[in-house]
Amino acid sequence: MILFSPAKINLYLRIVGKRPDGYHELETVMLPLDFGDQIALQPSKTGITLACDDPRLPTDDSNLVVRAAKALAAKKGVKISLKKRTPLAAGLGGGSSNAATTLLGLNRLWKLKASPRQLHTLAASLGSDINFFMAGGAALCHGRGQIIEPAPCKFSGAILLANPGFGISTKWAYESWARAVAESRLTAPPPEVSLLLRALAEDDLAGVSRGLFNSLEAPSIRKFPVLELIKDSMRDNGAAGALMSGSGATVFGLFPDTKLAKASARKVREQFGPNMWTQFGVKL
Repeated sequence: MILFSPAKINLYLRIVGKRPDGYHELETVMLPLDFGDQIALQPSKTGITLACDDPRLPTDDSNLVVRAAKALAAKKGVKISLKKRTPLAAGLGGGSSNAATTLLGLNRLWKLKASPRQLHTLAASLGSDINFFMAGGAALCHGRGQIIEPAPCKFSGAILLANPGFGISTKWAYESWARAVAESRLTAPPPEVSLLLRALAEDDLAGVSRGLFNSLEAPSIRKFPVLELIKDSMRDNGAAGALMSGSGATVFGLFPDTKLAKASARKVREQFGPNMWTQFGVKL
């Protein structure tokens, strides 16, 4: 069984506050892309194993894919092969997407007949964004990200992803945001999320761009100024809007068409060097 595991971007990520369980209360709008990883599932009699073509990624029980498979049916066996195309620690939801794809695929492969509700409950116990990937489609998410409201989306623009070659720890990003709040260093109020949702439903590129927001962006840019420079480069070369996705370090730009996005990608690589990772995508 060969499955596609999509990446995502956060068009909007507002941290509402800290929850009693230690997580953060979020209001976020996420969009799945036609770019991502590939997962192959093969029945096995030797337990649950994971192999990945990226040697930097752990393949033991610390990997969400393995944890998801064991949580679904610990006594079953499967050989999981992961072709990793999404950068690690990039703010694109790669690990959560892989876990969601694994849960949905193994439910079919093993003929478990688990209901969507059962799968979503299991997903919520494993991580914050897994439920979003299981639901599919653009969504407004609340709680720690596990409460999903489908969002009508007619967005037809092209999306350019650019990663500077380093990852940002999610833990560090949230801790840095908390310090900035405590020191009153965050002053820009977020736009109303309803404006972004309306623009998505109407395929209003300018409106979507005006509605972009990420609470985690300012602290990350303070430590990694190159992120702001990447955003500036995209905007200078045709992007209607640009933003850091999730906890970073990937930056995305929104363009009216792929031709303009590809031209911007060339400029980004010229400015920042050939090792700058770039990728194009559109919404699923």
